[in-house]
Amino acid sequence: MKYLSIFLLVALTGALPARADLPMMKDKPWLGYFVGFKDRGASFGVSSKGNTLFKPLKRDGTPIASTNPIKVKFDIIETLPSGKTIRKKIDPDAFTSDSPASLDPKQPVTFRGIVTGDAKFEITVSEERGAVCLSGRITDKGSLKNPLHLAISIDFLPYKSSDVETEEQQKKFKKKARRDEIRLDLGKFERSKLDFLDTMNPAKKSEDGFIAAEVRTEGYGGLRWNLTASENSKLRFEDKGERPLYKGFSIYWTVNEGADPTAEKFSIKHH
Repeated sequence: MKYLSIFLLVALTGALPARADLPMMKDKPWLGYFVGFKDRGASFGVSSKGNTLFKPLKRDGTPIASTNPIKVKFDIIETLPSGKTIRKKIDPDAFTSDSPASLDPKQPVTFRGIVTGDAKFEITVSEERGAVCLSGRITDKGSLKNPLHLAISIDFLPYKSSDVETEEQQKKFKKKARRDEIRLDLGKFERSKLDFLDTMNPAKKSEDGFIAAEVRTEGYGGLRWNLTASENSKLRFEDKGERPLYKGFSIYWTVNEGADPTAEKFSIKHH
């Protein structure tokens, strides 16, 4: 009976899916990160759990906004027959990669993940001419039958709500953010500009998407963030309703079905 119990335990353990984090670097300040890039203006990192973010930096190398970094998210989105879309939940314990943990890797790094329904995807990260380039693809639909696509988004929240609570804070804030703006390249030589202090729904103002955006904000130390979609694809704002842009906004890029990760990319550069 004792040996039967051991046999069953081994059999069941072998049948369970592997649970493991991505490889991680061991030295500070990159402890816990799988891959990272750093220059004078900002650092970019993917953690061993797949959490991905940019940290704008002060001149001494410390983060400008330690409590509200610029987050990058990966979503697998299922489209139901009704047209409704559902974000599938990513398993944070099922990321894998054949690449070792590294800082400033010279070659593209790919890691893989799984969502509910056992669909599998992969993300590729690289650095090209000072820009972090992100792409990916769905490699297996698992048990899911509806159309799937992969979306990569970047969330900007340069100002905390506590920065504008009092009347005096509001005056100082408006003076600081008066030149904050987003400049959009709509394609076909069309341009558009959105001011941070204006209340709007940017998703409604650019429903057809845009091919590039430049985010200018003093909230991240005056850094300019250039976002670019590869040819034949578009960037779009996530619809968060009507509100001032300084309260945060998200820009996402959808990977075309069957895309080649080496050709189609979402590029993010700061200067």
